[in-house]
Amino acid sequence: MKHHLKTAIKILFLVIVAGIVYYHFRLSPVSVQTAIPKQQDLMDTVFGTGTLEAKTVVSISPRSTGQLVELFADQGDNVKTGQTLCKMAADDLKQQLKMSENELEVTKATIKRLDAEIASAQATYDYTELAFQRSERLFKANVETQADFDKQTEARKVAASALARAQAQKNEAELTMVKQSAQIEYNRTKLAETILTSPFDGVVIRRNRESGAVVNPGVSIMEIAATDEIWASVWVDEIAISKLKIGQKAQVVFRSQPNQPYSATVRRLSRETDRETREFMVDLALEKLPDNWTLGQRLEANIMIQKLEGRLCVPTKLIRWEKNSPFILVLDNGRIGKRPLKLGLQTKMATEIIEGLSTDDRLVLFPDDHLPHIGRKAEVREP
Repeated sequence: MKHHLKTAIKILFLVIVAGIVYYHFRLSPVSVQTAIPKQQDLMDTVFGTGTLEAKTVVSISPRSTGQLVELFADQGDNVKTGQTLCKMAADDLKQQLKMSENELEVTKATIKRLDAEIASAQATYDYTELAFQRSERLFKANVETQADFDKQTEARKVAASALARAQAQKNEAELTMVKQSAQIEYNRTKLAETILTSPFDGVVIRRNRESGAVVNPGVSIMEIAATDEIWASVWVDEIAISKLKIGQKAQVVFRSQPNQPYSATVRRLSRETDRETREFMVDLALEKLPDNWTLGQRLEANIMIQKLEGRLCVPTKLIRWEKNSPFILVLDNGRIGKRPLKLGLQTKMATEIIEGLSTDDRLVLFPDDHLPHIGRKAEVREP
């Protein structure tokens, strides 16, 4: 009898415990926090990820093979238009220029001498011309003999030939001077090319050669990025092509500064979509750069498409999906329930609700914690 009584007491105890557990986990009210849908403005945006890039990057390289003797800018330095960046060896070119200038001076002296010879030859010709004219008159008057007339005629020819020869020599010297002047300009140009300058205001992003290196044409000594326009180049899904246009505003967030947005404007749209990723490039002109930045650093961008005013919205993080259909947890007659939704515009923070909710509904926060409690009574607690 005592044995049966002990057994009955144990069973009763287990039943009571089970009842308490069942009540606690199945019947007792669940403590929840709630929120309400709100009317708010939404911004339709297009999202993209990319990197910081310079619109213009050039390589500084020589036009002729030579030795690099001096560098005046290093990686990370800011440079101005026309600033000297490096110098190539120029001793041979300087010597060639000096020789060309000396040859030109010799030619100029020759021209001066020829001018004197021409003046002398001209005077001689003028004298022989007068003597010929006088001899011709006397010959026609039978006062002078044929021999004397022939002598004056020959003297005039010799004088004319000497004058023509002197003028021809001067013309040749003048042509030589033109050629030598051109050679001097060529040597000066080649000499100027040994001094490499910055084509624009920018920053040296890479230095590829050091002093003493022999550099050939086309070989990069350093690379410079123009700082007048640094772009955020972002990849955007091709489904957004129809929404985008030049001039739209955007916000860029660098991964190094996740809480600091930077304003930008759509400046260029690519006309080619990547065949594998199905994304295309959008270039955004930034209004301001971070104090510290590097080309190639990663960033995210939201391009503003249109503003939707006064839309019923809920936090995007509260929406859950079941079989590709969205729903949200709400308090329905004091119990936790599922409410199917028809969604509109979705952003990272808020989602527009087209059907399924009103401003009178109470949304259950932390839905993942309460999904097992659907159908149970809820007790609202303050956050």
